[in-house]
Amino acid sequence: MRYGFFTLFSLLFAYVSVAQESLNVSLYAQYNPGDGRASGSWYYAGPDGKEYAILGAQTGTAVVHIKGPNNLEEVAFIPGYSSNWREVTVVGQQAYVVTEGSGSPHYGMQVIELGQLPDTAFLLTTYPATFGRGHIIQKDIFEDAPYVYVCGTSATQGVHIIDVSNPAAPQQVGLYQPGYYVHDCHVRGNLLFAAAFYEGTVDIVDITDKSAPTLLYRLDDPAGHTHSVSTTADMSYLFLADEQDGLPGRIFDIQNLEDPIEVATYTANTASLVHNPYIRGDFAFITHNTEGLRVVDIADPTVPVETGYYDTYSGASGGFNGLWSGCPYLPSGKVIGGNREDGLYIWSYNNTRAGRFYGQVLDSLAGTPIFNASITIEGPGDVLTSDFEGRFKKGYLPGDYTLMISAAGYTPKTVSVQLAEGSEEHLIVELASLASGLEEARAPAQASIYPNPFTEGITIAIPEGFAGATKLVLYNPSGSVAGEYSVAPGSALYIPQEALPGGLYWYALKDSSGVLLDSGKLIGR
Repeated sequence: MRYGFFTLFSLLFAYVSVAQESLNVSLYAQYNPGDGRASGSWYYAGPDGKEYAILGAQTGTAVVHIKGPNNLEEVAFIPGYSSNWREVTVVGQQAYVVTEGSGSPHYGMQVIELGQLPDTAFLLTTYPATFGRGHIIQKDIFEDAPYVYVCGTSATQGVHIIDVSNPAAPQQVGLYQPGYYVHDCHVRGNLLFAAAFYEGTVDIVDITDKSAPTLLYRLDDPAGHTHSVSTTADMSYLFLADEQDGLPGRIFDIQNLEDPIEVATYTANTASLVHNPYIRGDFAFITHNTEGLRVVDIADPTVPVETGYYDTYSGASGGFNGLWSGCPYLPSGKVIGGNREDGLYIWSYNNTRAGRFYGQVLDSLAGTPIFNASITIEGPGDVLTSDFEGRFKKGYLPGDYTLMISAAGYTPKTVSVQLAEGSEEHLIVELASLASGLEEARAPAQASIYPNPFTEGITIAIPEGFAGATKLVLYNPSGSVAGEYSVAPGSALYIPQEALPGGLYWYALKDSSGVLLDSGKLIGR
């Protein structure tokens, strides 16, 4: 066992030497155990209110007392096999550790006794019965149930469910073994969300009977590299991270577990990857590898807004450097992070919240929605596009913003919006037609659609009144083009089922200049 104590002077020096770009996140303390690469981290709060960080290091696990600002004391170090991957979680008064390192005899899972802190922490036992190496260990973050879940093991590649109600004698009580590699998991009560890295799925598994896990649904992740997930407190939304540079984090509405709907994406930098999301209240704390700790306001998960960050890596973006994990569950609100290059970081976040605006663009005469209007936000330079109902939405840090709204055939308009913390501003933007008589030039009725909903194909009839109609464009719910067709007034277009699988679509009928003449909804079953 070794002990280390960092004085105020040494910690201030460490702070100066590693300070990086930050926003609304301040460094509380930092400690480098000098043991090679750091990895996973978790927290422990003792019955006396004292707080600790448990850090996976190169050759073992460090238990660090968070005594105050710039005042950390390593009170114990529990050796383990050397590895770049060491993960830890805490249930009750014990820490549970797994690693990709191996040797003889196999440790499998280490159990570290924390109940005698602040005096000492020590290895209580090991659990080698059903696996040797393990990549990730998790628990139910929202309740202190006496189970841990080990993923990506050398034995099965599945998820081992281990009862730790007797920490000195853990017992495996279940195994989710789908026949492919499960990289990580997230547990909420009787549900297990298993991230199947190479399959490109999140397996949603019923673990009411832990001896017989039952697959309920597979959420497809077309991007693949499905790394890790986390759910909101009300379990209405799921945040998914793919472990590949260039892929954003993706947010799904999972209120209907059999029909998850992607509602938003988030990334701080497409050159890097989103890693290990953890959600606390209205915020997601994300380790973004070379972009450091990122805090995202998800009070409305369909409009995620980055509200804080602290960069721990000064090198180029991309690849597997910088922050490994960021645990935000200490009772004090502090965030614990293991930075690959230089050890333990403790941060404070000032809880800054975002404001959001929700708008709709309408024709000033007819009051009808304007699809595909362009909304440019001065300053940030973001460009939004109105949907088929003319709607758009966005969020930012508190401040004043100017929106420039334009659409083909209409006079542009500028609108000012003032956002406060947590505010929701609702806008109606009416655009005037550039040409008089535009309404008369438009078709008197919508295209005829039959059958709708459809099962084996659909026909869209274009009335004679749509003078100048040349193109019909189909869009999926994310706004991507699902098909384009040449049309003419007085014609009928048949789209077979194989070209239009079941789902929700919108159509847009346009003239040769791209002006929207008509739009509607198609429902495939």
